[in-house]
Amino acid sequence: MFVSAFELLVKPIAPPPFDPAVSRRVVQAYFLTLSNLNPPGEADVALSIQFTPTPELNNDELIAITDVGAGNVFSDLVADPVTGKPSQSLTLPSGKTALFVLQPDLSKAPPNRASLAVANLEVRGYVELSLSPYSPTRTAEILVTPQHRGTFLPAAPILPFADFDQQSYPLQTANPGGIIKFTM
Repeated sequence: MFVSAFELLVKPIAPPPFDPAVSRRVVQAYFLTLSNLNPPGEADVALSIQFTPTPELNNDELIAITDVGAGNVFSDLVADPVTGKPSQSLTLPSGKTALFVLQPDLSKAPPNRASLAVANLEVRGYVELSLSPYSPTRTAEILVTPQHRGTFLPAAPILPFADFDQQSYPLQTANPGGIIKFTM
């Protein structure tokens, strides 16, 4: 089932010929909150979050983070066993909510496109959610809330008090109301 569009960025807000000294950089990530609406006590649901990107996603430029209630778990995207698309698997207990984040990895050094020195990462596409073939249950109602969060960084941060601005905005879901129902 289609969830939403997505866009990952590490780019100058105003590229040349504008003066790079005054052109801040934007770092934008994709956040997806997933709530399992099945009543507590029912079987967990195993899900696959899949990406269709342009251009391809490169794990060396990204950080994938999943939090299903026990803290952040960092991992790489892997090929979905059915579709082959870059994906993240997660098991979501009934009645619980999880957060998945896909963001540029700013810790990388040049020539990595996600590094702040290069700041030339721009990937967009769409996100799908599917029931994993390994799911203990074949029926589920999942509430999805996708959003982008962006951070604006100064061209030359003055540490320790660099000025960062942030924004977040919800993304339109492909399914009105944001509930995805799986019945098999």
